[in-house]
Amino acid sequence: MREGLSFVKTAFVSDLIRFPNLNAQDPGRAFSGAAGGILVGRMHNMPYFLNLESAVNPHVFVCGVTGSGKTYLMRNLMLKLARITDCAIVLIDFTGEYGAFAEIAGGRRAEAHEIAELLMEGAFRILYLNLKNCGKERKRKEAAEEALNQITERMRSEDKPRRRVFVMLDEAWKLLEGSGSLHALLREGRKYGYGLIFSSQLVEDIDMAMLSNAATLFIFRLQNKSGLSRLAANYALSGKQVDMIQELQVGSCIAIQSLASGKREFCLIERVHGIELDEGVSLRAGDGTRFEITRQKFEDAMRDVCGPEAIAEAMRAEEQAGYIELTAMIAHLMKCGASRRKLLEALRKLGVDDGSIADSFAAALSSKAEP
Repeated sequence: MREGLSFVKTAFVSDLIRFPNLNAQDPGRAFSGAAGGILVGRMHNMPYFLNLESAVNPHVFVCGVTGSGKTYLMRNLMLKLARITDCAIVLIDFTGEYGAFAEIAGGRRAEAHEIAELLMEGAFRILYLNLKNCGKERKRKEAAEEALNQITERMRSEDKPRRRVFVMLDEAWKLLEGSGSLHALLREGRKYGYGLIFSSQLVEDIDMAMLSNAATLFIFRLQNKSGLSRLAANYALSGKQVDMIQELQVGSCIAIQSLASGKREFCLIERVHGIELDEGVSLRAGDGTRFEITRQKFEDAMRDVCGPEAIAEAMRAEEQAGYIELTAMIAHLMKCGASRRKLLEALRKLGVDDGSIADSFAAALSSKAEP
């Protein structure tokens, strides 16, 4: 059996969720105090933090045309809430659009009938319910309704929640428009520490009861006059503010938040600050030791070793193995003309210890010498 070489998906979240200097925040203050919250983006070179404790309720609505950046924000809200705060995310995905991201972020797959039990156990950060393969629209709606029923029953059974829970619904939440559990979550969620984060392309898709129950809105570019008029009437927006929404660039949005103090904030976020999850590389030495690094770091270290074609060929070999075998990689790259010195320097940059490097070189040279 040949030794395998492959990229594997790894979440390097601990290295990525770091906000230097002005953007630094204490995870313990993510839900309290004006200086706390979750970093969403920048406004006039200053950070904008989402502070759900200061809002009337923890519900969030994200709206905007396709390609404006709303899915990017939804994914990052999910990741930041799950990683920075002590809360649980239940992601109900009708189309499977969030599947790869949830997997890389460490999400746990679940079936609709398991939701209540898993919420009680609490041993997860992201619970991912993929309804894409549940069949036709009616079947997906039934599965989502079952999950929401379990969530609201669990919510009402706790006098005081052990941790916050956020339910995330993508645009297909419209299938649940008449759901009693969905409306119960919106009406009663604040009391129990449960929040709903949902998105849509059109404001007019949302009935006024749902829209009014979401204290925080992130509005990306909109063009539909009906939806804009609805927003203007409901949030007392000026003509200038409506024009700003129509002229937003990709990745920019307006944050509207109704505060518990009775005030309402209207902020222009010029750039949403997202976290990119890098696909990782797992290097395996002969004794089974693995060295996990980001793909970018791997490519940077190997750039001067040999040409990109040789590296690409090495990575295609035995793609299903789930790791790169050091011995096989060294043998392959030397065969393609890579010098031992450059290979040694690159492997040290990647954090591979000298013992593993020596053993892998010895094995590679031995296999090369065999007839």
